[in-house]
Amino acid sequence: MKGIILISGLAIGMVSCAGSSKVTKVKQEQKGTERRKLSCGDLHVDMNTPHLDWYEENRSVLNRTDEVLVLPKDYKVYSVDSAQLSSFFSAIQGNSAVTTVLPLPAPAGCRLFAVKNDVKKDAAVPAGMTIASGESNGQKMTMSFYRNNLVAHINWFDIKYEMVTVKAGGSSFIIVYEKATPPPDTRKTQEEIKPEIIELRYDK
Repeated sequence: MKGIILISGLAIGMVSCAGSSKVTKVKQEQKGTERRKLSCGDLHVDMNTPHLDWYEENRSVLNRTDEVLVLPKDYKVYSVDSAQLSSFFSAIQGNSAVTTVLPLPAPAGCRLFAVKNDVKKDAAVPAGMTIASGESNGQKMTMSFYRNNLVAHINWFDIKYEMVTVKAGGSSFIIVYEKATPPPDTRKTQEEIKPEIIELRYDK
């Protein structure tokens, strides 16, 4: 498979509306076109507020990339509307509080996150970059949006999830996956266990 190197940044949160809790593609009988259902559609947000609608895509869409992709073992591919992305993060950058859905893998599943601007005072942030943080049931996430690339890190009861934007066929897609624990570094030598020395005294 052709592909891109996933680059970590700061994190994300998204939204959806009425629909199915599973993302599928339904073929319309008369026109023969495909109509995509929303992911996390059983979680509702105010449609008049900035939000993101998530659509699950087949992994094969990544075959159209001309770059080298380094992908996790298990992941899902989503698409979101670019205009919604811009509107959503513009609201956050303007210090508006938003609520959105994140389509996380099991066991977390679809979750509503309250998201807000998280740019620290006097922080050197590139022009056009939005940095945000969110919370759901006491669990934290961070996200960034820069040059139409969204990156997110979510800590859900010590399970770490990530969202990263990749390009394929001129379109942007978001990879969602559980971050694996890195393997132990075999180059590090283990500290030798020194035997305990016990001095025995025999008083005569």
